Amino acid sequence: MNKNLFKICFVIALTMCAVSAYACIISTPLVLGGGTFAPSTKVTISVESGGTAYGANSLHSSGDHEYATNSSQPNFWYKTVQPGATIDGASSTTILVSGTWTSM
Repeated sequence: MNKNLFKICFVIALTMCAVSAYACIISTPLVLGGGTFAPSTKVTISVESGGTAYGANSLHSSGDHEYATNSSQPNFWYKTVQPGATIDGASSTTILVSGTWTSM
């Protein structure tokens, strides 16, 4: 996944769930402001924030990689998954560990 596309999706997801602490899964079109935001076909985005910390994951249902970032490790990470796997819930507190997750 293009890093800039992930960043754009993450920012949109944050604004869609804008409260001080939240968690949400975005997989269908949502109205945002005056328009509609829809993740790409078969893409799910998971976002979680504890107020000052955040985490975000994305996964294509037919893909074999899940992508993630969080506020304590702000680079992008990926891990190999089986196609059709369920997305991990994003976490602002989970440390993305080398071995399971690979830094991009």
